[in-house]
Amino acid sequence: MAHEKDITDLQTGEVKKVNSGFVQLYEDHIPLLLEMLQENRTAGNLFIWLLKHMDNRNALVVSQIALAEAFGVTDRSIWKSDANGKKYALFDAAVYLSESEQDRPLFSTQLVGHAQAKPLNNKPLRTKRTSDFAHDEKE
Repeated sequence: MAHEKDITDLQTGEVKKVNSGFVQLYEDHIPLLLEMLQENRTAGNLFIWLLKHMDNRNALVVSQIALAEAFGVTDRSIWKSDANGKKYALFDAAVYLSESEQDRPLFSTQLVGHAQAKPLNNKPLRTKRTSDFAHDEKE
């Protein structure tokens, strides 16, 4: 992120990121945040929870199940939306998974193109006989 920079401690040689974990709000948006907290405390809590868990690019991927568990509600209590007008989305993000979502792999980690043993079908290999080579040479 543009606001982060590496600072090296000259005594220890340790490199630290300055402004990592930093969240900024403009003062003119604070009244909106206060209004949201007064009108719907859960929405305000959700907003702050998202701020806490997003990465340094302000991105976070989290399932409805994980949100529901984080807030102690059912997944039906978490909003749903469609993707109208959104053909594609590609971004890097922190991914937040609840403990219950980690009992099985969500996706295969098999490398693309990774060699795997194939079962043999016990058919004899097709090979050319010496006489076949002689036949080919004549043509």
